[in-house]
Amino acid sequence: MNLSLYLLFLLTGAVTVLTPGPGVLMTIMRSMQYGYRGAVWTICGTSSGTIIMACISGTGIGFLLSHSPEAYGALRVLGAVYMSWLGIRSWRTQPPAIHAAVDGAAPSADEPQVNRLHACLEGVTLQMTNPMLIMFFISLFPQFIDPNFDYARQFAILTGSYFALVFIIHSGYSLTVTHFRGALANRGASRIIYRIGGTLFLLLAAQVFLSVLWG
Repeated sequence: MNLSLYLLFLLTGAVTVLTPGPGVLMTIMRSMQYGYRGAVWTICGTSSGTIIMACISGTGIGFLLSHSPEAYGALRVLGAVYMSWLGIRSWRTQPPAIHAAVDGAAPSADEPQVNRLHACLEGVTLQMTNPMLIMFFISLFPQFIDPNFDYARQFAILTGSYFALVFIIHSGYSLTVTHFRGALANRGASRIIYRIGGTLFLLLAAQVFLSVLWG
């Protein structure tokens, strides 16, 4: 393993994950709704989605996407459609009041309950159609593979490290948001948060649509 390349990968990956995008936005919104104990299932999904995308990038599908502008554009449009759906759903949602999460405390009767499988699959689906993640694994990820070392070993280490980066950094976002949930413990405030999040999803989708159209 090339240590200098690996450290550069960790730095690049951390900056990429820290930069607010669809995955971070979803983590923040789910943390507002469920607190960290509920949002962690979405975080597990977004983290697992990175492994799937890494595997795709190392197959013939990744080769096709990197050499076919049409296929890559179609996947980006699919991602934009999904983000548009998330944005519209957030705008139409009538959220319950948000209650501050207290570690170790049992959820109250009106505290929203998370569907763990649905939350995990939602995170995976978002990552599978996340244009920024697709670009990272198709364009940048291969640059950190040193041909002088075993490919499979490097691939496993880099993929596992990126999974850990996503889980740790998104957990940091979630724990921070959860800490301040008490300041938004009313339906009016939670509705504003949902609509801001929905608007950001729609803006991200519009940006992708325009980049595909004019790219």
